[in-house]
Amino acid sequence: MRLTRRCAAAVRLLAALGAATALTLPAAAQVNTESMRVGAEEPGWASTIDLSSSLQRGNTEREILGAGARVQYAWLHANGTSNPSEAESTDGEDAPQRPTNVIFLTSNYSFTRLNESRFVNNALSHLRFIREHSGRFSYEVFGQHQFNEFTRLEQRLLFGGGGRFRVLQAPRAEVFLGTGYMLERETLDLPAELADTRRSEHHRSTNYLTIRYNSRDERLRLVETLYFQTRFDRAEDYRVLSETSFEIQLLRRLALAINLNIAHDSEPPTGVKETDVVLSNSLRYSF
Repeated sequence: MRLTRRCAAAVRLLAALGAATALTLPAAAQVNTESMRVGAEEPGWASTIDLSSSLQRGNTEREILGAGARVQYAWLHANGTSNPSEAESTDGEDAPQRPTNVIFLTSNYSFTRLNESRFVNNALSHLRFIREHSGRFSYEVFGQHQFNEFTRLEQRLLFGGGGRFRVLQAPRAEVFLGTGYMLERETLDLPAELADTRRSEHHRSTNYLTIRYNSRDERLRLVETLYFQTRFDRAEDYRVLSETSFEIQLLRRLALAINLNIAHDSEPPTGVKETDVVLSNSLRYSF
């Protein structure tokens, strides 16, 4: 009963945070949630805040301000254990040794001003629930709301779920494979002559590979994630996202994050290039 009340309270709080985010952040470009799985092995609450800025002067004047936040709650279900010495195998597989339920909400917002006259925004909110079935397999369900004025995306809504497989677990490295289904609804900012294609709804396959590595002293952390998303009815309409995240621990709760993001859309909106490359730096505070 106590566990049920705690779970219900966690869901209510995260839902409230999601509603507040939707009101305060119009919502951002595609985000790699794999690089932001904080405190995943400790039951309870965990959070991070990211802040970034960039300034360019000369032929082009540009100011970029960015912020991100994530809140997560993890708990064991009835037969779970976080103590390896207490874990027992009942089906021939390794028993769970980490929180077997995780729910998190992550939000990003970026504001760009060009030549003191043009303002461009992009933002995103992503809610995900993960339930570990065994030491090697987990279920996931998720929802996402975003927009990106850089790519003419007025709104994108995603709903989906799938499975996540742990391929490798070593003292300082992990490898995961994920696959699933998502329903995607988009509204684009298109010229009047293309108004008929402004709104769309597609069923997509979503797949990813994640590689994580921590240094021996855990001061350096590398996460590489590769996403591939294609339509079931039109395989040539696909998206690929590669994100490399390198984190340097500066203080106990403060880290410097360096991210290289390469996104490719095989069929982008009119006037938008197929490939985007973004190199960004941010300070990340965990609590």
